[in-house]
Amino acid sequence: MKCDKCGAGISAEEKFEHSGKTLCEDCYLDIVTIPKTCDPWAVHSAKSTPQESDGLTAEQQQLLDLINKTGPLTAEEICAELSIDLSEFQRNFATLRHMELARGFKKGEQVYYTLFNDS
Repeated sequence: MKCDKCGAGISAEEKFEHSGKTLCEDCYLDIVTIPKTCDPWAVHSAKSTPQESDGLTAEQQQLLDLINKTGPLTAEEICAELSIDLSEFQRNFATLRHMELARGFKKGEQVYYTLFNDS
């Protein structure tokens, strides 16, 4: 049996069903645990929890450095520049948003991502 999303081989015990598709655990979790950028409790927790060093992963730091260096970018531009997929971007960006380091804004119909304190 194979995962309908990524094609990985899975056993009957390891399969998950979602919207008529058979998924491996990783793909299932990607679908059902979409990070929410607008989460007041996560912002409060991120701001009030003491962090060792700066608390960012290497991927989060790369994303923040790119936005800082290049200015507002779309999700597609960020994904292309960092060679990551959209779900990886969303997970990392949500953390940066909760820490009030980065934010999104709309310009016309397009969403751009920038540093939290940029006007």
